[in-house]
Amino acid sequence: MPAYFGLDIGSTSIKLIQTDGDKVKSIGIEPNQFGKNISGMTNSEKISLTDTLKNMIKDSGVRERKVVASIPESSVFSRVLKFPVMSSPELATAIRWELDQAVPFPPSEVETSWSVLEKPDKFDGSEKISVYVVAVPSNISETYVQILELIGVEPVRLENEVPSLSRAFAENLNDTSPTAIIDWGASGTNIVVAGKTKLFGNFYVPVGGSTMTKLVADAFGLPLDQAENYKRTYGFSKDQLDGKMMVVLKPIIDNIIGEIKKLIISYNDEHSGNLVSKLIITGGGAYLPGLIPYLSEAAGIEVVVGDPFSQMSLDAKYKNLGPVFAIASGLAMQ
Repeated sequence: MPAYFGLDIGSTSIKLIQTDGDKVKSIGIEPNQFGKNISGMTNSEKISLTDTLKNMIKDSGVRERKVVASIPESSVFSRVLKFPVMSSPELATAIRWELDQAVPFPPSEVETSWSVLEKPDKFDGSEKISVYVVAVPSNISETYVQILELIGVEPVRLENEVPSLSRAFAENLNDTSPTAIIDWGASGTNIVVAGKTKLFGNFYVPVGGSTMTKLVADAFGLPLDQAENYKRTYGFSKDQLDGKMMVVLKPIIDNIIGEIKKLIISYNDEHSGNLVSKLIITGGGAYLPGLIPYLSEAAGIEVVVGDPFSQMSLDAKYKNLGPVFAIASGLAMQ
């Protein structure tokens, strides 16, 4: 059993989980009462958050004092980049140059990590090195570490969401026929193209379920909590409410689908023999009635719900919450 638990502090809910093979040893979920990520919280809100986290750890029965926690993609730069074949020192210089153009912070204020994903065995002048690069402002990672230490746990590592999503569904992935993973969250949507052991591409769309709820609230003159219930009940169907919900949500859903298709097309163009074969949808968006058939038709690909709990033993009251635990589950895995 991993000697740590996974902790995902999302903008609308906080999830923690510890697993042992196909068994869930400890689990907990609580609302994020502030409706924002840690980077947007005031000091008093952060202090209140630590109380919530302490209570969650106690109530869930987690015994380990070590944790792997996620930093949201909205707070990091995370991208698969392609470079001509070059030496390691040259590659490091090229990556720094790319980050200088893409990250609006001085290099001294950013923590960077990168790993080579693919490097050609032979070289004729046209091959590329594929590199996964992650950069996070130092003040954000330091805030996470401070909060974790305040609640009495030791951070084994902080990780952005893309690797944990790939890890959560690794058993369902194949390197020779990759899958697109869509984590449709509250504050944003992660789009990942991955195989069992390889990451091929990713993109973050800063639009998610909360934006959709606000659109429903504005369109129907509802308070946000009632708009959320409308969204969950009627979903994205032309047969509900005379199709009015579909009219409201279609532009934002089509925008996200457009980004999904761009990433899939980009991968397929570069790997003509190994096309993306399937799309896994996870996160809160996986529960939206009517979304999956619409997404499958629009993207022209099979769509399935990504449920990390499908083969796991756990308390029945959590059994249907697998999609919202995708990131936390990936964090908890070795």
